[in-house]
Amino acid sequence: MGWLQVESGVSIWYNAVVRADVEKIFIGEFTNIQDGAILHGDPGQPTILEDYVTVGHRAVVHSAYIERGCLIGIGAVILDGVRVGAGSLIGAGSIVTKDVPPLSLVVGVPGKRVREVSPEEAEELIVHAQRYHKLALVHAGKGTDLGFPPPLSP
Repeated sequence: MGWLQVESGVSIWYNAVVRADVEKIFIGEFTNIQDGAILHGDPGQPTILEDYVTVGHRAVVHSAYIERGCLIGIGAVILDGVRVGAGSLIGAGSIVTKDVPPLSLVVGVPGKRVREVSPEEAEELIVHAQRYHKLALVHAGKGTDLGFPPPLSP
């Protein structure tokens, strides 16, 4: 039987599935699992998400290791045994079958590294995760700061 460990500041959004039935799943601090995302793992292959990770809407992370401050884009799939290096950005709809070096932008099917993520972009990924923490507090009735600035007027 598997187990689930969820650290402080984590938000798991509507219709997300975190299925730790046959292997462990660990979700680090201030990580957010957005609507419709799926986390699962096969026996002997845990799913680990470090701190400040964003898993986008309908993304799948299966028996993979996601390092600190990554963003897994909308509908992306991270497959068994893959390790995504810290500060990396996985583009929407990508399917990742091989390890990703830190500070990488990966897009496509299969996912390919197209460029390095700048230190400023990597910091913005951390800020993005912090914004989701604020938004989760609003949804829980424990805050009023949505975390995201309002759009600029035309």
